[in-house]
Amino acid sequence: MKLDNLGIEIKKNRKLLKLTQEQLAELIDVNPHYIYEIEKGLKIPSLSVLIAISEQLHVSIDTLLGSNVQNSDKDNDDLDRLIKNLNNTQRINLANVIRSLYPYLKL
Repeated sequence: MKLDNLGIEIKKNRKLLKLTQEQLAELIDVNPHYIYEIEKGLKIPSLSVLIAISEQLHVSIDTLLGSNVQNSDKDNDDLDRLIKNLNNTQRINLANVIRSLYPYLKL
């Protein structure tokens, strides 16, 4: 496993949720500099930290480790993660936007 790839995946998924390194560090009770080192590929997290990161980012460890996952599954995971972070009103608004786009989608 390349440490850079793990760090890149963590950073990408953290940014999708609009979390700073400091916020993620606080959520999993580690030093923010440790998150920086992980994302830069300088350190490899312990299993317990990796599990905590995956839970807070709502993503599987396989995804963070860069396992071969089909793009459509990964896209669905990204969409699911983004939707989970919406409140009820935002979900309703998003559903309305999607419904309005339906006629323009090639199904």
